[in-house]
Amino acid sequence: MFGGMRTNIVLNDELVREAQRFARARTKSGLVEEALRTFVEIKAAEQRRQTYRQRLSALQEQLGQLRLRESPAALLREDRDR
Repeated sequence: MFGGMRTNIVLNDELVREAQRFARARTKSGLVEEALRTFVEIKAAEQRRQTYRQRLSALQEQLGQLRLRESPAALLREDRDR
C-alpha cells in the first residue's frame, strides 16, 4: 500500500452520516477514500462510453453505404471483448 496525502478538511456531518449508511468503510478517512474510488470509477466509465460513441460514429462514417452482415456496434463490441 502507498503512503497517503495527509490533509484536514471540514465535512458536512449530516452528509457523512448518510454516506456511512451506504459505505463499507467505517471511518471518515475510509469513507473519503471509498468516495474518491467511486468517483474515479464513475468518471472512467463515462470516458469509456464517450470514446466508444466517438469510435462508433467514426466507424459508421467510414463505412458509409457499405452493407455489413453485422452492425458496426456489434463489430466494436467483438473487438473490445477480444
